[in-house]
Amino acid sequence: MAADLSEMSVRRWRLLEAVGLAGVGVSLLAVLVINVALIPPVLIFGVLYVLLGYAVYRWIERPRVALAAAVLALLGLLGNLPFIIEDVSHIDSWGSFAPSAVSVVLGLAGIAAGLISFFSPAMAGARSLAMAAAALAVVLAVGSIGISLSASNDEAQSGDVTVLASDVEFPETLEASAGSVGFFITNEDLVRHTFVIESTDVKLEVPASKDRRIEADLVAGEYKFICDVPGHERMEGTLTVR
Repeated sequence: MAADLSEMSVRRWRLLEAVGLAGVGVSLLAVLVINVALIPPVLIFGVLYVLLGYAVYRWIERPRVALAAAVLALLGLLGNLPFIIEDVSHIDSWGSFAPSAVSVVLGLAGIAAGLISFFSPAMAGARSLAMAAAALAVVLAVGSIGISLSASNDEAQSGDVTVLASDVEFPETLEASAGSVGFFITNEDLVRHTFVIESTDVKLEVPASKDRRIEADLVAGEYKFICDVPGHERMEGTLTVR
């Protein structure tokens, strides 16, 4: 009887690991859909986590598979920590925040489950951990959506240069007159962007589906403007100041 209970406990931990790691992969792949863009590192890690989850489920009786998957998943999270921190520090952009936050919660739950199934297989609590992780993921995702929707917009002013960010693209060219220039940026995407004019102090955060405005004193010349969010490298253009 005790052996049966122990085996059931191990299976629960490993099922939680499999679901958690696969959930990380699905969350990462959702980033590609939300961004409407192919971001190779995100695609690679998304597929990798789905495969890790499948491997744990496929060879659920093999403790070394569970341990190896947990270690690889942990290394993956640590390696992407700078990008994760960048995303979760912008809760007002749910398309950036929610996938990263959910992937961290599910990843940590899956990693913990894998380690427990290897080192303390008889430990109880897999169901409680699963429920807590799921509840936290939902709260973070829903909370981010609520904060994003309630965030206010800036107002455009007469003479502003209008900049549209749509489908993870900026206009190729902008024009302005030298002196004090106002830029009004409209973000139609579900993820955050930045508006950066290189060789100047202009760097503006533009949350998902929001409008932001900034002013800058510019002399005549040509400037490159970009979004410096990782994966948004195609968002660039040339500003001509006359």
